[in-house]
Formats: sequence, C-alpha cells, structure tokens
Amino acid sequence: MQTTKQQLLVLLKRTGSATVEEAAGALSVASMTARQHLLNLERDGLVGSQRVRRSNGRPHYLYTLTSKGEDMFPRRYDLLARVLLDEVGEIDPYLLAAMEPADRRSHLIQRSADRLAERFRFDTGSRSLEARIEAVTDVLRVIGGFAEWLRTAEGYEIRDYNCVFASLVDETDGCCEGHVRLITQLLQWPVTHESVDDGRVRCCRYVVSQTADAQTGDAQSRARHLQSQTGIVANV
Repeated sequence: MQTTKQQLLVLLKRTGSATVEEAAGALSVASMTARQHLLNLERDGLVGSQRVRRSNGRPHYLYTLTSKGEDMFPRRYDLLARVLLDEVGEIDPYLLAAMEPADRRSHLIQRSADRLAERFRFDTGSRSLEARIEAVTDVLRVIGGFAEWLRTAEGYEIRDYNCVFASLVDETDGCCEGHVRLITQLLQWPVTHESVDDGRVRCCRYVVSQTADAQTGDAQSRARHLQSQTGIVANV
C-alpha cells in the first residue's frame, strides 16, 4: 500500500503536473489534505510549484516534480551500461566501419534489445496475451521504467513514463525502435510505438492490438507479422 506521499509523486510522474484540486480528486482526499502533503513535498525539495493566474478568481498553483523528485523513480543505467559494453566487445569492428554513425547506433541498440530480451525471456505458450502484457510491464519496471498497462477497446497499451533509452539518446537514433524490438520479442506479438507529449508529460506508448486473427489464435499470421517487424522467426 502506497502512502499519500508516494501516491502524489506517482501522480505527478504520470500527469506531469497537478493542482491541489486535481491531486485531491485523483487521490480521493480533501483539498486541505492534498495541499498539506504537497507543501511537505515542496519543503523536502521533491516538488516545485508555479503560480498560475486564472481568467477569474484567485490564482492557483501548479505542482511538478523537481530533479530530486524525478530521482525517486530511478533508471537502471548500470544494467544498460553492462549490456552496451558487452555488445561493443562482441561487435565485428569491420562491420561497424562500413556503417554510417546513425546506423552504428541503431545496430548497437537493436543488439542490446536482443540481449535484454534473451535475459528476461519468459514462456509465452502457457500465458494469455493479457498475462504476457503484465509480464512485459514488469520487465520494463525492472530495467528502469515507470511502466503501466491498461486495456483498450482494440487490445492493450503499455505506457512507460521513465524510459531509460529515451533519457540517453534521441528518438530518431533508434531508442524506440529498440524498445519495440524488445517488447515484441518478449510478447511474441506485434507492437507499435507512439510518443505522447501533451505539454505536461511525455511518455512512450506501446500499442498491442488484439485483432480478429489474434482472437481466433492465428499463430501463423502473428509469426509473419513478428518476422516482418524484427527479422525474427517465431516458434509456432
């Protein structure tokens, strides 16, 4: 069970910012209680506030995580560093020499994703798609993400608010491609990626569609889609 302090930190990580009223509503507590906890977090240096004027009425305050507050959601840089170093040590230097810099980075990230997938691989044959989604979300938490999953009308979503790859390299350098590769291999199911940035919070959104073919157990169709995305031949 999370304390109110922990719930507020999670809320701000998930939403980017919140007013006292928004925090009180999300946590189902009185506004006075939410305000006091936010003031305590601000005193501890975990939260900052910004005065925002309204079109009418008194101004209010918008609360956000400080860098110290962000540190409450640690990323596993040590794990990523070990994986990257292992890959650097094994890559053929002649192969790298023939690549452009952007291609080298992409190649390294994809190989690192393969290594992580091998390390955290689990049996998918006996698990439902939803159970696999839950397991993959747990893996993302272990490697440094603040990840959550939810059901949608079309299937499922996994949202990562603390991606360790995105904090190191730009999206165009293949970090999201690497994460899609990792998640697809672990799920043995097609995954697409979208970046969410609404001005208050940014996260990586991984969409898993439960199509009619998937619902009827068309394993051959899933395997062909998987191979087209990753170049990996799935066992069916």
